[in-house]
Amino acid sequence: MKLNTVKLRLLTLGLFAFSLTMSAQEKKAPNFEKMYKKFDADADGSVSLDEFKSVKRKKVVPANQLEKNYAKLDTDGNGALTLVELKENWGKGKGKKKKKQD
Repeated sequence: MKLNTVKLRLLTLGLFAFSLTMSAQEKKAPNFEKMYKKFDADADGSVSLDEFKSVKRKKVVPANQLEKNYAKLDTDGNGALTLVELKENWGKGKGKKKKKQD
């Protein structure tokens, strides 16, 4: 009887540990307001390409890639990225590969 109780407790503990591990691996949605504030260095309400490129990042991203990313985010092409554009366009195109035309 005690052996069954011990097994049940170990199984419960294992399932609990597994669920904690899985929840820790889930990605959280980005905080766009915080991110935008970080990008908008001069606090003028828009993010220029220079401001976007100057933000320190954990990974080193080549300037030409940052310019491409900025162009995707600045959908109206006016050179001033807004919070609305950032929210609407963040993550678009990620993971999608273009098919080569023969």
